[in-house]
Amino acid sequence: MKKKTLGIILNAFNVILVIMIVMLIVMIGKRGAKPVEEAQAEDKPETVVATDQQTVTQVPAEPEEPEPEPEAEENRVLYATPNVEDSLSVRAGDGTNFDKIGSAFPGETFKVAEVGSSWTKVDYRGQEGYMSNAYLKYFYEVTAADGTVTRESVEASEIPAN
Repeated sequence: MKKKTLGIILNAFNVILVIMIVMLIVMIGKRGAKPVEEAQAEDKPETVVATDQQTVTQVPAEPEEPEPEPEAEENRVLYATPNVEDSLSVRAGDGTNFDKIGSAFPGETFKVAEVGSSWTKVDYRGQEGYMSNAYLKYFYEVTAADGTVTRESVEASEIPAN
């Protein structure tokens, strides 16, 4: 072969070798530097390997007792309802200078997104709305682990800041 051809082949080999090394480094970085045996062991039941100088014997590991499932916690969702005789304006922002987007009536409940110092952001019929805190009552709807649902009244001052 000519020297030029041999040089091209060697350069191509070097480029391929560098690409393979980079790919290996990237793969190790993504997966972590676990040995192959350890990675394969993750897919199989855990075993303990007892060794002496002459023999290697695999002994099945004692099965771990399953962890008890944690008790389901109760789910608490904050709601607001108008505390007025007629209706309460729902606004596009947190102030009377924002457009009125609708009205809330006594007995209606709205899921609370955030309670501010003067205005509460709620889910108003699928859109973001704001109501004045001065005209709202708040309660938590509590769903217990057994599925029972209760309501707990709460004062605005007792609601944690978002």
